[in-house]
Amino acid sequence: MSKLWSDPERLHAVAPRFEQLGEEVNTALETLKSGIDAEGRCWGGDAPGKSFEAKYPQGDTDGGVGQALSRLSQLMTLLKGTGDRVSTVATGLQTQDKANADPLIAKQGEV
Repeated sequence: MSKLWSDPERLHAVAPRFEQLGEEVNTALETLKSGIDAEGRCWGGDAPGKSFEAKYPQGDTDGGVGQALSRLSQLMTLLKGTGDRVSTVATGLQTQDKANADPLIAKQGEV
C-alpha cells in the first residue's frame, strides 16, 4: 500500500493564489491587446513589410500574434480553474480522512 501525505489547510490557503495569477495574466493580456491594437499592422504595406509579415503573422494563423493571445487567454482560464480544483481536492482529502478516522475514534470509545 502506498502512502499519501497532504496538508489540506495549506492547499486551501494557496488555492486563491491561482485565481490571483489568472487575474494578473488577464491584466497583462488586456494591456498587450491594447498595445497591439494601437499599433495596427506595424509591418507596413510595402514589399519588405509584406515579406516580414509572411514570416511573422499578426493573425490567428500558426505562429501568429492572434494565436499567442489565444494561448495566453487559455493560460488565464487554466490558472483560475486550478485554484478551484486544488480546493476540491483538499476538501476531498479532508472528507476521506475524517471518514477513515471516525470508525477508529468510535472503537477507542469502546475500549
